[in-house]
Amino acid sequence: MTEKMAVKPRKVSEQIVDILEERILEGRYPVGSKLPPERSLAEEFSVSRPSVRGALRVLSTRGMLEVHHGDGYYVSASLQQDFLLTWQSLIERHEYLGTDVLDFRRSLESTMAALAAERRTDTDLERLAFWLDELEAAYANKQIHAQSEADVGFHQAVAEATHNVLFAQLSGSLLRMLHQHTQQNLANMFGVAKKPELIAQHRAIFEAIKKQQPVKAAKMAGVHLDYVEGCLKTAREQEQRQARSEALAEADWGRSGR
Repeated sequence: MTEKMAVKPRKVSEQIVDILEERILEGRYPVGSKLPPERSLAEEFSVSRPSVRGALRVLSTRGMLEVHHGDGYYVSASLQQDFLLTWQSLIERHEYLGTDVLDFRRSLESTMAALAAERRTDTDLERLAFWLDELEAAYANKQIHAQSEADVGFHQAVAEATHNVLFAQLSGSLLRMLHQHTQQNLANMFGVAKKPELIAQHRAIFEAIKKQQPVKAAKMAGVHLDYVEGCLKTAREQEQRQARSEALAEADWGRSGR
């Protein structure tokens, strides 16, 4: 249920800016999501629509919101965009950086899992359980795209269960970058990975967070990332061997006139 929040008449727009900005940073309004309409926000804050409109304009000027004319205001990806564009481009040009990113993610995920175990709420557990169910359903139905989306959702929910805005924002950027980077190898990776092991690893992270066991949560997150890195490496090696085989075969056929 949306809480009612009376705002003092003085500097109303500035106060609304602060509230909405905080919600965006906390992920209550995630990247790409549409904000409630002006009328709803005005009713919630007990202010005039022009006051809300002024606050929305300020956030748009700051690059936190995008205006879709005729449709409303959406949360911009600008908080993550510079990070994504820079590193995505570098990874595409220098393959070894992908390993560095996974190495960094391993440390990040372990820290976040430990903090989530210490700080999680019952609602955080409900979100984690939801994404875990989605992940298991996607695996059962062999839906590659759904597997990837659910995996991102689960790990981002862990980040948000830390109740640390910087972890949540950094994780969101990193997961989106990895998601984009691994799309070309995703099918091969899931072909290499064993479904029971992946499910068991995610469930182990969930159970450790549920039981508020930070040391175990960190350990299970590290085990999972080690496994993912190994699967990606195996998938890349298989792809490279296949490419070499096809090149040799093409040469053979060329010499034989086929």
